Amino acid sequence: MRRSTRRLALIIAAIPLVLVGAVLALFVAFAIYVGEPKPPLPPLLEGATAGGGWGGTCPDPETDALWRNQPLALSPELDQRLRDAFPAGSSERDLLQTLAAQGFELHPPCESDPTVRFATFRQEGGLYPLGANVVWQVDSTQTLVWTRGFVWFTGP
Repeated sequence: MRRSTRRLALIIAAIPLVLVGAVLALFVAFAIYVGEPKPPLPPLLEGATAGGGWGGTCPDPETDALWRNQPLALSPELDQRLRDAFPAGSSERDLLQTLAAQGFELHPPCESDPTVRFATFRQEGGLYPLGANVVWQVDSTQTLVWTRGFVWFTGP
């Protein structure tokens, strides 16, 4: 009687371990199945994190009024890289060339304010693909007034 009770106790104790192992195996199999996000991250986005807050590309007076007192969801790393490489007063041409070379999709100027422009990078696939917007404003001589960088991640 003691052996059968002991055997039953071992079986009952092993069930949670087997279940945890099965869940981990499924997670690993899923990660292998979905693979790495594509395309690979360009230098501007390597190691970039998402910031908390709100963000947008083109100015919208209604939305801007609602969120005016809230922080922007700037990516600290991307935003700093943009400020370092393309400070206010830089030529927009240099920014456009860099973004295009790194796989960003360039969009037409904003209808609500043609001095504001943006470009988007998106990964597909993988567990947490990254998306990013670079937004900037130019003056009448196509010189940068400011740049902003936003990053977000999407899940499976």
